[in-house]
Amino acid sequence: MADRASASILIGGVIPHVCISGLFEAIDRDGGRADWEGEPLDPASLRPGETLAAFAYAQPGGMFEWTEQFCEDHGIAFVRDSGSCSGVFGPERVVFTGTGTPAQFDMTENEEIVLAHSMICALGTMEAIEAWFESAEFQPPPVTIAGGPACIDVNGETDNG
Repeated sequence: MADRASASILIGGVIPHVCISGLFEAIDRDGGRADWEGEPLDPASLRPGETLAAFAYAQPGGMFEWTEQFCEDHGIAFVRDSGSCSGVFGPERVVFTGTGTPAQFDMTENEEIVLAHSMICALGTMEAIEAWFESAEFQPPPVTIAGGPACIDVNGETDNG
């Protein structure tokens, strides 16, 4: 059994209409719920002008593996926070702005972003350090549903709307 931790993910930005079903299949596959008490998510949970949040206990590696991959594949912004697994990994935040590669940030158990001395030295200037912390605080914009190219769902099938 994989090492596990609780996690939450906040999703936002432009989501092509044809990707909605695939996104919710990925969230379901990861066991994501609308709240910590276990209310399921469905497409009716997606409201333009708001972000979409999902929560889960006992996530392998503290990740929403299918959801994160789906969002990365389709340029959908997210921020995932996960707890620690004692002796294996610490709490972290992963930020994906919708482009590029996701950035990983270590956190304390109180969800404060931390920066190691070696990273401070590598960044070099106070301006670079402040920019790094600012990137860690990224929040996905509210959801906008738009038309777009067909998406491939988590089962590898094309969703044409």
